[in-house]
Amino acid sequence: MSSEMLSHTGLSNIHFGILGTLEVQIGAVPCPLGPFKQRVVLALLLCNANSIVPVDLLAEALWGDDLPRTAYKNLQVYISTLRRILFSGNGQARLAYRIRGYQIELNTSELDAMLFGELAQQGRMALRDGAVASAARTLEAALAMWRDDALMDLRGVPAIEAEAVRLENRRLSVYEDWFEAELDIGNHAHVLDTIEDMVRRHPMRERLRTAQFVALSRCGRRAEALAEYEELRQLLARELGLRPSPALARLYQAILADDPSLDASRGTSGPARLFADTTAHLNQLTRDLADFTGRERLTGQLTGQLASAVQSQSRQVRVTVISGPPGVGKTALAVHVGHLLMKERADGQILVRQRSASGRPRPPVEILGELLRSFGLGSRLPRGLEERAALYRSWLAERKMLIILDDASDESQVRPLLPGAGETEVLVTSRRHLGGLEAANHVTLEPFEVAEAVALLAKVAGDDRVRQSPDAAERIAVACGMMPLAIRISGAKLNAEPRTTLADLAARLEDERYLLDELSVGDLTIRACAAEYERELAGRDAGSFLRLGMLPASHFTVDDFAGVLNGSGHDAAGVLDRLVAANVVSNLTQPDGGGQRVFSIPRWLRLYARERLHASS
Repeated sequence: MSSEMLSHTGLSNIHFGILGTLEVQIGAVPCPLGPFKQRVVLALLLCNANSIVPVDLLAEALWGDDLPRTAYKNLQVYISTLRRILFSGNGQARLAYRIRGYQIELNTSELDAMLFGELAQQGRMALRDGAVASAARTLEAALAMWRDDALMDLRGVPAIEAEAVRLENRRLSVYEDWFEAELDIGNHAHVLDTIEDMVRRHPMRERLRTAQFVALSRCGRRAEALAEYEELRQLLARELGLRPSPALARLYQAILADDPSLDASRGTSGPARLFADTTAHLNQLTRDLADFTGRERLTGQLTGQLASAVQSQSRQVRVTVISGPPGVGKTALAVHVGHLLMKERADGQILVRQRSASGRPRPPVEILGELLRSFGLGSRLPRGLEERAALYRSWLAERKMLIILDDASDESQVRPLLPGAGETEVLVTSRRHLGGLEAANHVTLEPFEVAEAVALLAKVAGDDRVRQSPDAAERIAVACGMMPLAIRISGAKLNAEPRTTLADLAARLEDERYLLDELSVGDLTIRACAAEYERELAGRDAGSFLRLGMLPASHFTVDDFAGVLNGSGHDAAGVLDRLVAANVVSNLTQPDGGGQRVFSIPRWLRLYARERLHASS
């Protein structure tokens, strides 16, 4: 690493490393980091350096659903020990408790991942300014920060795995930028072996494949380039039922015809044009559930609308919002529809998470950066929101794609991510209705009907088992409130406990003392789903949500709620309207004998609110 690259960062006596095994050096001396759980805490803090990591997220990473009674005390001990061994004197304030979480404060030079990110940004800015040789050197320096796969010694922890995958995706994107810069200045022989190694690890990443084909062709290995294209074509057909993108098909024809533009280098336009048209890993959908059940009418409606748009060759961007409470299956439906539409949207299907791992809404400028990098435009990434949105719309205008914006928080987060024109379909999932989105189709996802719930239970727990106890299966469905997540948990629990009868499970689910504990298996838990409701609410509404736990039944009136809220009926009605908008409660729209509106809250959610209310009192 050159001194010029580090001079502005302010060198420190301590250095943290997560781009490989977790390591800390104080001076030149490795620092012992203590037991496994303590190292997991440090790793999560470093992955989110200078940001607050919620206490609940740390506890869940360490113990999952089996939190010991002393969990939070143990976490405090881990933090205290880390603070003592890492920082001395006044420096201990750099690892401190903030509101609802812990934060470690670091300079760029103190953490390899932060320095990697800064160097990568410098390299991309150099590319954007046309300083390709300088960009190549800087990007190579960024990649040299990596010692091995990120946090490879802690990858058994799901939260660590998620952070490591995020880091690995950033690394891969920088590799692609570096390859393109090196090819642009004629260094194809220098990078070909590294390109081939990355292709073996990511065979369907089309941006990598573009670099491979160009490098092979320039090295006089056209036959191998054509053979690699054929291998990719067969792989995409076999694994995804897709063909290579139009950009890759054009590149194949250029290699076949020995097009002179393939040999263009040193800042000329040939390879730049090829790379700009190539997308990276077009299919980014998560897997379709093999036991996906029900929703036939909605599935037919959503796929039929697109089919009619394709037949009419409409250039109007179609936006559909699927709203509903957490656990009702919004994402599963959107992904299922996405897989059904692969052939109609041949240029790609992309799923974008609108929230971070801790549940916080992600800013649109960050999401646009992720999307543009996946499109292969990382080397020309503008900084501002409007500039990124304009480049995003321009790139999509001539393509046929499906974009799923998953778990959107509000309309303002979605608007910059909507294409302006073209044949792109957008599916938005949200806990809220998002009625302010102009000209969008709205679908409200309700809990299952009893028959659908029983059908899902049969797919998860086994047809024979459910067929032998149909009444108990219906009792389980009703006790779960017909929520797909709760039904799936119940089925998985029956699989994990083969001696448990459906009647036994139904009885436990019907008992309010056991319901929340029973709806938990592995990393699936109804409490985590309920916590999403609580996080969605702000200020007084979060406290009002907890007071729903004081209600004696799941059906209630405005006056009932005013009684537990210690407020007037007018105040209670206003709060309920906001809770309805957040899908916490439902307005049944059927007045009782006194003419009041009647509301409903799922039984398991009411019990969660009661549990949280008691814990906070």
